[in-house]
Amino acid sequence: MPERSWSVELTRSALKDLECLGKKVSSRIIGRLEELGETQNPLRHKDVRALEGKLRAFYRLRVGEYRVIFELDPGNGRIGVLAIVSRGKGY
Repeated sequence: MPERSWSVELTRSALKDLECLGKKVSSRIIGRLEELGETQNPLRHKDVRALEGKLRAFYRLRVGEYRVIFELDPGNGRIGVLAIVSRGKGY
């Protein structure tokens, strides 16, 4: 069975968050998002966790000191990145 490929789409605010980070950090985050998009099931990735409470429809991907907040659209095979925040300021 071939692996499913997910498209990764960043919101305008997520792009702005990414631009504020250094080139090294932003390229690392982009690499991890590409890796996540190539998996069959992004929720089974070791650094992905479901959020709780009011944000339980969203997930986070841990990339060092940063967290990538995203939602999944399985019907369209899309990972929608909403925000990229430092660990202490997230959620």
